[in-house]
Amino acid sequence: MQPLAGLARKRGVSAEAHEKSLERLRGFLTYMSDANLVGLVDLIARHASKGVWPEEGLVRAWAMTLQTPPPRDCAYARSLIRSAMGRRAKEEGWAVELFQVARRLGPPPGKYIIAHLKRDAEEHRHRRRVIRENIEAGLATAEERRWLERWHADLAEVEAIQSAVEEEAAA
Repeated sequence: MQPLAGLARKRGVSAEAHEKSLERLRGFLTYMSDANLVGLVDLIARHASKGVWPEEGLVRAWAMTLQTPPPRDCAYARSLIRSAMGRRAKEEGWAVELFQVARRLGPPPGKYIIAHLKRDAEEHRHRRRVIRENIEAGLATAEERRWLERWHADLAEVEAIQSAVEEEAAA
């Protein structure tokens, strides 16, 4: 935040409220890499209308666009996976896709999005099978391996969240 020290607070915002907003941003942005923070600083500086700080919500949205917070820091995605919809998605095989879209978009998906998630899940099942076959044949690319690793990492996160729900229910 040091390079942005010259930006003024918005009109009508007290110094105390402005400082609290900056503190919340500092806490929120701790997950970001140095390179992405530099990019965010540049973005903030470019959008600082007349040398005034942009809204906190805009800065958070820009940060999440540059680098998605780690899943454990995404309360909405965890909450959705813990819900009845998350359990149904796990049973029907589209929980990873639901988790991924919840981290990216946020709002609860409607019927249209759910239909696409189910279609994506089917395509991902096929893609995983092809990648596993390519790995066995020694033909898998580094990108295919990374994709498969990310998918399995998201699956592990979904399963951990769902296991916590089941343990809470049993207790």
